[in-house]
Amino acid sequence: MALPTGIKRLALVTAGVPLVAAMATVMFASPSLAASQPAKAVLTVQASSDHVYSTLAHGLHVRTAPTTAATTIVRLGAAGSKVTVNCFVVGSPVFGDSVWYHITKPLSGFVAGFYLDTGRDPAPGIRHC
Repeated sequence: MALPTGIKRLALVTAGVPLVAAMATVMFASPSLAASQPAKAVLTVQASSDHVYSTLAHGLHVRTAPTTAATTIVRLGAAGSKVTVNCFVVGSPVFGDSVWYHITKPLSGFVAGFYLDTGRDPAPGIRHC
């Protein structure tokens, strides 16, 4: 019994076969079905939307909202700690910088852009929340 194209693709990708080989196998196995499959399903295997940045200060406050008046959820460790940014918003200014980032790792909350090593605010490739 032949496996459906989607299952073949999943089996090949998870088995460690290079993505190009997996795509070729799927396309040659069933060209009409492969043409109807969205390319997004293949791209999500190799693409990553994680935007990871380092903190610039020890004990950076992760807050419930993009303002210094919001409750602190936690204080991060040493400068250089890694955070994963989801999106940005404009909030209360911190040393003239009004961009705040919503982070998802190490936990969810907002951090002031002034304290992240993004190069500039808002960071390139980060969407508005």
